[in-house]
Amino acid sequence: MIPSCPEEKLHVWEPDGFIRTVAEEACCSLLTASLLSMRGVKPGACGADVKRWVKPDLCGWMEHVDLGAASGAAAALWSSVSEDSSIVVYGDYDVDGISATTFMLELAMLRGARVRYYIPHRYNQGYGFHPEVVKAIAESRRKCDLLVVVDCGTQNIEAAGMAKKYGIPLLIFDHHLARGAVAEGNALINPHVEGNDIARGLCAAGVVWSWAWKNELAPREWLLGSLDLPALATVADCVPMSSPVNRAIVREGLEVMRANPRPGLRALMRGVELENQSLDTDALSMRLIPCLNAAGRLEIADKSMSIFFPKSEIEKDVQHLISLNKHRRDLSAKIMSDVERTFRESGYKHVMYGEDWPAGVLSSVASQVCCARDAPVVLAAPARPSMIRGTLRVPPGVDAEAILSSISGDFSNWGGHRMAAGFSVESAKWDEVRDKLEDVLSKAERVSEKENILHWSPADLDLPSWKDAECLGPFGVDNPHPKLFCAHSGDICAEPLGKNGKHVKIFVDGRELLGFSGEHLLTDGCSPLGWIYRPRVNFWRNLESLQFVLEKIVVRAA
Repeated sequence: MIPSCPEEKLHVWEPDGFIRTVAEEACCSLLTASLLSMRGVKPGACGADVKRWVKPDLCGWMEHVDLGAASGAAAALWSSVSEDSSIVVYGDYDVDGISATTFMLELAMLRGARVRYYIPHRYNQGYGFHPEVVKAIAESRRKCDLLVVVDCGTQNIEAAGMAKKYGIPLLIFDHHLARGAVAEGNALINPHVEGNDIARGLCAAGVVWSWAWKNELAPREWLLGSLDLPALATVADCVPMSSPVNRAIVREGLEVMRANPRPGLRALMRGVELENQSLDTDALSMRLIPCLNAAGRLEIADKSMSIFFPKSEIEKDVQHLISLNKHRRDLSAKIMSDVERTFRESGYKHVMYGEDWPAGVLSSVASQVCCARDAPVVLAAPARPSMIRGTLRVPPGVDAEAILSSISGDFSNWGGHRMAAGFSVESAKWDEVRDKLEDVLSKAERVSEKENILHWSPADLDLPSWKDAECLGPFGVDNPHPKLFCAHSGDICAEPLGKNGKHVKIFVDGRELLGFSGEHLLTDGCSPLGWIYRPRVNFWRNLESLQFVLEKIVVRAA
């Protein structure tokens, strides 16, 4: 069902008389100039302001990335890696962790080193750099000359101490916020510990790739050909797309994937029926990334690593990932049904617990529930023995990290950022923690944030203008996909679309808006103030066309 949005929650931008001046200065279309204006670019703005948004140059912007003094220390240690070296890369089970692990493995192999990896099990061990694994590595018969930790480790002080005890050199590459004391290794590269603002926007794979680039640890051509890894991770980890570095990484990485995808990724794209030319951030986030994440959520992340290091049975591995993702969707649908029933029957309005829910799929469901209810929500389920894991999602204007920080003393482990966070708590403490969370979430302060949309009729938009506007992408967190508004007057002119009748076409100013799951518009008899829609490029039989997808119905405030 297409959601409704009261007009009071919108900030509708009207193109003003200065737009033509911005368009002339930036050499862009009127639509792009209007979107630049929404992003703070004014007539007479210096070229740097425009360049920050329009097709950011990766090489140029990498000059602005500062990873701190530890970056040089880590590079100096890495320079000692040779064909006689045995390296262990310790990663994480999500797409960012898998991508960062893959990149470090390939960087080590480029130097001829013997290298292997370890990724913890989500349920049996949970997130983080674990001391018992370091002990097992140290006491195994296979030597370890260097331990490289990616996408975790900043505050795993005990594990770092274990590496020091056994005399194993340790490099940690992370991007998570640091609170209090941090782990001590040979070098800790985390922009939140030491680095500048633009570096703090990187995901873990972006950190390791940028480190290699800044320290010239591989040929530039090879590094540019490896951009598919940080691009995947950047989209998957929802880091800020207002960062020109992140947009440049994703833009260039998408080109790598379109032109010459890795054999495993090519097989996965075939498996989900995705053509190279159709590959964009939406395709990554909705089709490829869920499959790659499914292994770590339901089984072990090694299943996804096989995509980056394929063997003869790659087609079998691809089908297994696709099957796992389907199973994840089925589980998510069941949890959604359970959550809706529990909200009706229990006294809790924000915190839900399911004894039979798999903890690995809760984050995506929590995001859906949060969006549908426009309220903060915690979903929790059993994880390791005597441990419960929960995930928190909040609507715009609420700070998830601040919420968990206020009761962090009750958690065994926790972390996150402004929009999303997670935690682990002992089962014996759950009832007490659940009540605290319910109380905190019910009182959560929300900074009022209006959704920015641009008043623009679909009749005034063609394919060349929209493709010009895409120079502001890739879109994502802090750089949302442009949403446009057109006013409505008179009766709704709609027709059924598709075989099952669930979709509709809305005719506005002589153009079609595609209303997916919008069959209710044929019978509701509503009288909207207008429509919020977004353009997209459609590929069909090697032909491009511009489509308009209906996102929301604008209604009067109650």
